[in-house]
Amino acid sequence: MASAFPKLPGFVPTQELDKPNFRKVSSVKQEQNREIKQLPNKEYPVPRKQPVQIPPQSGMFNPDYLSTTHAMHMPKNVANDSEELYQPSWVKMDRHVLRFSGYFKEAVVESALENYRIRKITIFYYLEDHSLSITEPKQENSGVPQGAFLKRQKVLRADGSKTFIIPEDFRINQDIEIFGKTIRLYDCDQYTREFYEGIGQQQASSFNPGCDSFETKTMTKYVPQKDTVMKDYLEHKLGGGKVTSQKQFLENDRKVLKFYVFSDIDYVLHYYLADDTIEIKEINSANSGRVPFPMMLRRQKLPRKFSLNQPGQTYAEDFIRPQDIQFGQPLIIYNRKFFIKGCDPFTRYYYQEKFNVDFPLGGQEEYQQEQKSNIIIPPHNGIGDEQDSLGYIYRLQPKPPKKDFFKWVDNQVNLRFLAMFNTTKPEDKDRVFVITYFLNDDSLLVYEPTVRNSGIPDGKFLEKRKYKNVNNNNEYFIPQDLIVGNEVVINGWRFQLLDCDEFTKKWYAENFK
Repeated sequence: MASAFPKLPGFVPTQELDKPNFRKVSSVKQEQNREIKQLPNKEYPVPRKQPVQIPPQSGMFNPDYLSTTHAMHMPKNVANDSEELYQPSWVKMDRHVLRFSGYFKEAVVESALENYRIRKITIFYYLEDHSLSITEPKQENSGVPQGAFLKRQKVLRADGSKTFIIPEDFRINQDIEIFGKTIRLYDCDQYTREFYEGIGQQQASSFNPGCDSFETKTMTKYVPQKDTVMKDYLEHKLGGGKVTSQKQFLENDRKVLKFYVFSDIDYVLHYYLADDTIEIKEINSANSGRVPFPMMLRRQKLPRKFSLNQPGQTYAEDFIRPQDIQFGQPLIIYNRKFFIKGCDPFTRYYYQEKFNVDFPLGGQEEYQQEQKSNIIIPPHNGIGDEQDSLGYIYRLQPKPPKKDFFKWVDNQVNLRFLAMFNTTKPEDKDRVFVITYFLNDDSLLVYEPTVRNSGIPDGKFLEKRKYKNVNNNNEYFIPQDLIVGNEVVINGWRFQLLDCDEFTKKWYAENFK
């Protein structure tokens, strides 16, 4: 009977209501679909229910606002038995997925590093509609496009039965063929094992699929071994480096063993306990007829055996230690014999306390040449700092004088005094000054405050620097020289100290009781 309804999708009452699309299918595909046995989806007992996940609907800007599941639309206040009784299979099996791990071997041609590669994949089987998807974990620098290996779809069996793959086809340690790929399953998750125990088909134990040449070479991280000896050698060669044992350095810093040795002439051997280094110095005397040469051997660690190795290829246990230096036995240094004649008192005491050995004293002392100086130091002219001026007298290229850093840090205190000129001149007897004494470097600064209509410029009267006290043997000013009520002479100017501030009074009371 002809229908009066228009032949349009959605207006024909006899069409399937669950049909998602109305695309035309080719005749070849239709023949293939007719041959496939469309069996109904089998329901399986699930080991445990999925928890109800109701996303928070607090606001439209929440990323989970539009995410919905079948559990959100379940009837409320209904017993579980009736709930499961009327649930369709696609609701009951919603979000129940079996997860298997498998691999297949792929041949690699034209490569000298490998003949094959093991491709590890993960198979997800969805019980909702008996479809499956395959993903492959990504490997760095694999050269193979990895990620989604097979989109979610139903897959036919490879035996020609025209039926789809079902859960019973997945067995651990057995092969399954998917679109021509033979995949060996080697593992599954805990939920999958509980599922197969529920249907009476327990899965076999997992096994390790092994590694191919690519994974062994690229995935195994190479941990480089640090050549600490070569590093220490290069650092010391560049003028740096550090002591291997900080405890040894702190305990033995500036402790040096001194030996008097003889080879062809007399030498002095210094052994530095801080870093186990040795130096040998010549003993130069006046009119000896020899060219004075300061060092026979520069300071270095001395190996027990001399050999021409690569730089830095010596080890700490191969160096000479204090116990190797013994009286009466020659000390071989770079194939040259040195005979020990004696030591100084500190070395003798060290050997008695450390090794219980009585080391004899004696030996030729170094010749100390008298230093005659014809330098005449002229008196300071008052310009600049005297310490800076002396630098040009003692050295051709002067160095800045060293300052007491700890004194400068610990004494950030200034003492302020009120003073006037001690003079009979009428134009100067009313002038007022502020004298500031800096405890961090013992310097003085004289400042004249502003007086309106005085005709005298205000500001700095004397520069900040150290001044000598002519009343105290030309020594530099100290806080004891600045007492309120006394007269002081600064750079030829006579000042009468009238008063000081409250902080200065408190400081004098605490430090000079």
